[in-house]
Amino acid sequence: MPAAASKSKKTGRKAAARDGRGSFSNSKASSTHSQETTDSTPPKDRGPNVIILSSAGKPIFVRHGSDEDEWSSACGLLQGLRANVLSFDDADSSLGEIQSIQAGNMLIVFLNTKALTLVAISDGENGSQNEGWLRLQLEYTYAQVIFTLTDQIQSIFEQSPSYDLRTMMGPNVDASLRNLLDQFDPPDSDEGTDISASSYNSQGASTFLTAGIECVFPLNPELRDSTSRLLIDTCRGDDTLFALLVIGTRLVTIVQPSNPSSQLHTSDLHLIMTFVGRQPGLLTNELWFPVCLPRFDSSGFLYAYTSCLDPVHTGLSIVLISGNNSTEQFKVFHSAADTVRSNLGLPPLSTVRSSLSASTSSYASSTRDDRRTTTNWSDPLHDDTDTDSDYDDDSERRGSILSRISASGNGASAGRGIVSRPTLGDRQLSMTNYLTHIPRPNSKSVEEKEKAQDGPFVTALKIALLPKQQEDILNQYLDLASAVHFCFRCDIYVQGSSGTSTEGMLTQCFGPPLSFPFTDAQSQRKVWDIYQRLSLRLRLGSSSVETCYDALDMFQGHDSSMSGSISNDCPMQSLLESPPNVHGVTYLQEDNEWLYVGLNGKFFELYATLPATVKPREGTAYCARLVRKLMGDERILFLSNPLTWNS
Repeated sequence: MPAAASKSKKTGRKAAARDGRGSFSNSKASSTHSQETTDSTPPKDRGPNVIILSSAGKPIFVRHGSDEDEWSSACGLLQGLRANVLSFDDADSSLGEIQSIQAGNMLIVFLNTKALTLVAISDGENGSQNEGWLRLQLEYTYAQVIFTLTDQIQSIFEQSPSYDLRTMMGPNVDASLRNLLDQFDPPDSDEGTDISASSYNSQGASTFLTAGIECVFPLNPELRDSTSRLLIDTCRGDDTLFALLVIGTRLVTIVQPSNPSSQLHTSDLHLIMTFVGRQPGLLTNELWFPVCLPRFDSSGFLYAYTSCLDPVHTGLSIVLISGNNSTEQFKVFHSAADTVRSNLGLPPLSTVRSSLSASTSSYASSTRDDRRTTTNWSDPLHDDTDTDSDYDDDSERRGSILSRISASGNGASAGRGIVSRPTLGDRQLSMTNYLTHIPRPNSKSVEEKEKAQDGPFVTALKIALLPKQQEDILNQYLDLASAVHFCFRCDIYVQGSSGTSTEGMLTQCFGPPLSFPFTDAQSQRKVWDIYQRLSLRLRLGSSSVETCYDALDMFQGHDSSMSGSISNDCPMQSLLESPPNVHGVTYLQEDNEWLYVGLNGKFFELYATLPATVKPREGTAYCARLVRKLMGDERILFLSNPLTWNS
């Protein structure tokens, strides 16, 4: 590669100026992301190419491209470049692992994890030129592989470098990787970005930028809190680790262990919600499948039960996670889901299945096929027969996870002198007029309850999800700051026993999807690139490549909070998840068209785009006013009181 400027961990991180930003005109695969896509029908623009290859240079996953011979040669070349840099390692001069290569308009970023190498390739004309953003995508890609296969794959490759991991991955892992990477990219033009669309688009890239979870809004805080306590009363058990209510990839509520080190990292929550929110068979079936949470414990599986409580109107689903894979645990979760469904005023699953089957029999048939595909795991670990005996060898590891959580679960924050987050109970909620008049159902017979008479919480969800409701609320905040777009992060303490805060944080985000005037993928990617630069400026004081890699080295030097975590392989995730602890302001004005502003404080971050006619000082004041408004409306926009099992 002529004029290639390589950067390694320890030397030579000279960053060339990057003027060009935009989108990668490499393609998006068909909606099914089939690997059989032919070269004669290239997929649409869908972001940078991402490749996973073994230490032997064998391709394991290629996001764009179906010519195996061509990519085998390319992967061999990439692995050869890495080996060439490592060959200069001696006592006097150590280059370390190659991190990135800038060759003209082409940017190549590497992530090396023992026996696996991940590579992101972005074209300067149409792709992201932000190394941190590409590095984040690689870290999530690696985490997604571990989510499905655990870090035992590293041991497999260490023992047999030529092993073909594709035999273990299969179509399910391939589809999960593509679904995850697609969320980093702007939606297709035919998908639309109008916030008034019938199916409201999630924020996508902003959830990764802010390391926050998108919540369903607006919801009456008392209703959300009572639903959280319903989960505690119904689902609490010795083997229950986490309980979630979700709609698609958006969170309604979550209950976690009291021990802060056992609470979920945002990246693990992203993996769970992306996987569950895109399961085609979830609407009409209960699913029971193994998951590995990479930042929680990457050495083994936990087991997740999911069921859609309201497949007809809201898509509200329950997710219950345990370290116990027995048939008895499945029955416990099935019974708990039925109890939650009944208490929310929703009809039994059998009634919903009958109505869906009667109205859309062909759709029901296809989802049954989807379920067979989803749960037909080839690994013996997923065999439903003789479950208890199959997992005897896993009981010791499972017991250690559960004991680690329960050992310090009670009073996890006692005596730590944690400063509680300022309560917003005294603040006036500006958008709750309609929330106080939610009809409550009268007492009914069993037969009447089976006729889909919704309870107050489900009614509130239906109102909150109305496209007009979403549009009006978001426009209100945009007008307040004279902005065309913003994304906001809010850090909220997880509540422990007796209402005291734990050290754990649940990071959440809020904002509209990118739409007019950013109507094409190139302009949208430019916004995310600039937001990423502002984020690094606020955290590190500079967005340069050298500063970024120095910070990543520091995160990699820290031990993981729990043994078996892949945190040391994901320093960019850790950097973005770290809460901002100082008040900072930064801005960037480009092309005399837009003003980009970044603000952060102890419990928040805000990134906004304003017209360039607004002066930086005025724009900062507008954004500060928006922050005050969002913090004042925190209780209806976010899960403001995240609970634990001991709350």
